[in-house]
Amino acid sequence: MKALALFFSLSLYLLPNPTHSTRNPIRLPTAASATPVLDIEGNEVLPGETYFIRSWKWTHGGVRLISLDGATTLCPSDVIIGTGVDNGNPVVFTPADPNAPVVLQSTFLNIKFDFPMVKLCVNNVSWEVEYDASSGQRFVRAGDVFSYQFKIGFGSSLNGGLNAYTITYCEFGTDNCYDVGTDYGHKNWPRLALSTDEPWNVWFQKAGDV
Repeated sequence: MKALALFFSLSLYLLPNPTHSTRNPIRLPTAASATPVLDIEGNEVLPGETYFIRSWKWTHGGVRLISLDGATTLCPSDVIIGTGVDNGNPVVFTPADPNAPVVLQSTFLNIKFDFPMVKLCVNNVSWEVEYDASSGQRFVRAGDVFSYQFKIGFGSSLNGGLNAYTITYCEFGTDNCYDVGTDYGHKNWPRLALSTDEPWNVWFQKAGDV
């Protein structure tokens, strides 16, 4: 009996624990707000479907995956905002709750790019956050760790009834969450980053509707 109890205790300890590592891809589902995220057409945003994330400012475009280092980087990993009518690259939302029929506000999810690329880079598409020592900034980048560290929150209702949303990043093992904003420090490219003056307000457009 003692041996069985010891085995049970050890098995609990060996279960994945999100506090063990900031790169642990496991995130337990949280209570849903029951408020769905809506796209620009007023439809609920659905898991597994492709969407463009665009700035609510019409002078800015959508998120795009590029390589700011040019040919020195094999797989692009820098996340920027395009200009004007540029929709950017489509993304897919995957809630931490595998049974979620729609994307809900204030719940953990994964965001990853979903568009054709070279075979070697197809898994290097999930949103992550990396610290850049040269600038002291934490940038949103694309990587190979599928984790649930982002949330979508309601921003405000804009003219014409369009709902604006914000995106936040939450650290593993803590209650620390940070608004995703923009940083213009590298050659004036608007990169997604955490330490900014204000959150980036966005709206979502289903890729098939463009």
